[in-house]
Amino acid sequence: MSKKEPCACSKIKCLATVIVSVAAGFALSHFVFPPAVPPKIPPRIENLFKTHGLFQRCKPDTRELAFLEKGGEYFADYENPRTFNDKIAYILHNYYQKSPITLHIGNKYLAKKYVAQAVGEEYVVKLLGVWDNPSDIKWDDLPNQFVLKTARGHFGKQVIVVKDKSKTDIAATIKQLEEFCKIAGMASVKSNRIIAEEYLEPSDGTKAVTDYKFFCSYGRVLFAYCLSDSDGTTCDVDTKSFSFYSVPDWKRFPITVANHEPNLIPPPKHFNRMIALAEKLSKPFPLIRIDLYDVGDRVLVGELTEDSGGAKNVLSPLIWDFKLGEMIDVPTLEELNKLIENDKKKYGEEGIGNW
Repeated sequence: MSKKEPCACSKIKCLATVIVSVAAGFALSHFVFPPAVPPKIPPRIENLFKTHGLFQRCKPDTRELAFLEKGGEYFADYENPRTFNDKIAYILHNYYQKSPITLHIGNKYLAKKYVAQAVGEEYVVKLLGVWDNPSDIKWDDLPNQFVLKTARGHFGKQVIVVKDKSKTDIAATIKQLEEFCKIAGMASVKSNRIIAEEYLEPSDGTKAVTDYKFFCSYGRVLFAYCLSDSDGTTCDVDTKSFSFYSVPDWKRFPITVANHEPNLIPPPKHFNRMIALAEKLSKPFPLIRIDLYDVGDRVLVGELTEDSGGAKNVLSPLIWDFKLGEMIDVPTLEELNKLIENDKKKYGEEGIGNW
């Protein structure tokens, strides 16, 4: 029996279906769908995206989006940096995140060794102990006053100031330190997670030691900012007053930093010594922040910071983000790659490898 031939009507229907499908595919291929807005974007940021057509460039959990969420008024451009924040992030991404030097200066325990080798042990805040885990802390060996820190804490938030050990809830402190050890920056720290340092007593009658932070490039101090605390009970940056100053004339820039009261701090007693120290410590680096304390007759290094403010410093008026950026010379990628290769020769391909 021969197969039944399809009727003309069926052929027409099939042909019509094909035509419609092809036409629809053609239309879809030429239709530009509006890019999706990242979820939970505040109206201020959404309007900024619309104004500048930045929907496709903004992705969740990025430094760029975090900057906008903090109150930033422009979309960061790390490929063609012009602002203070952009240049911090550009050098971070293209140098520090690729160089083994960061294993030395980015870890608060290892940085002490780096500072001692570079400028001398007398500039290092005294180390009282270092432990792999909070439960390992030898409390009986510690004095009545001291400071506990995680090796990779940020913004002064993973710090506990102990002013009277006899009144300290040790179990609660251990639990708090264990929470600190879960932060993202601690994921790469395999050992020596907790350090104890000497407690620095202010010598000028105030309740807290002022934190002087110098931005430097290849041994040249560009400008500074000061953090000041009213009572010294916490090291959390968010609780402190904050102002930028010119160097070497020490004039306060007319800048307000988001969520911070400004301050008017006189130049430190040992200002010239601090400048010389910052110059020496910063000599190998295209951009680094050198944090110093002026305590009695001592000048001490708090830390070396390659990622100041997480490149999310919200400055007002906005023009000062650009003005500070103009003070920073950005190396080419070729120059940064040469630095990375030199660092690998000096410290090894993977640096220490075990923080």
